Amino acid sequence: MTADNSLLADILSEMMTKDHLTVIETLSKPKHDEDIAAELNLKATVVRTLLNDLHMKNLVEYERSKNKKTGWYTYLWKKREDRIDEFVKGHLSTKLADLNKQLDLEKDGVTFNCSCRRVNMESAMETNFVCPECSQMYVESDSKKIVKRLEIEIKKVEKLRK
Repeated sequence: MTADNSLLADILSEMMTKDHLTVIETLSKPKHDEDIAAELNLKATVVRTLLNDLHMKNLVEYERSKNKKTGWYTYLWKKREDRIDEFVKGHLSTKLADLNKQLDLEKDGVTFNCSCRRVNMESAMETNFVCPECSQMYVESDSKKIVKRLEIEIKKVEKLRK
């Protein structure tokens, strides 16, 4: 599997901010954090925070060097192309597991709705089938549409994993 840029962009925008995506897109070649900040017209401290977030996800790495005159360290950042596929696969596996868990809950349990929320049978019984937020009666919901939507989403994620 080779993660295309649009899939990575979708996942990063789901997990992080648009700025994270913008920073990783600027790393087509290794760059210093100050250069990225100037290119994106952002503060260097903001760029460093974004780069550190991406580093924690193993999507970028850096080489550190010390300026002998000033004693300051500089960081040369680069994208970890070798880790992007693994990152995407891991995210899709987690998402698939969450969707399957949600699907099992929808298929096995009875749920109730009011105008502001959706609850399971146990929660509805605890409040005598009256929502504590909006004071409306809970009505048993038909989860067929939700089950169908989840099944479609699961198929999409499974297709992406291949």
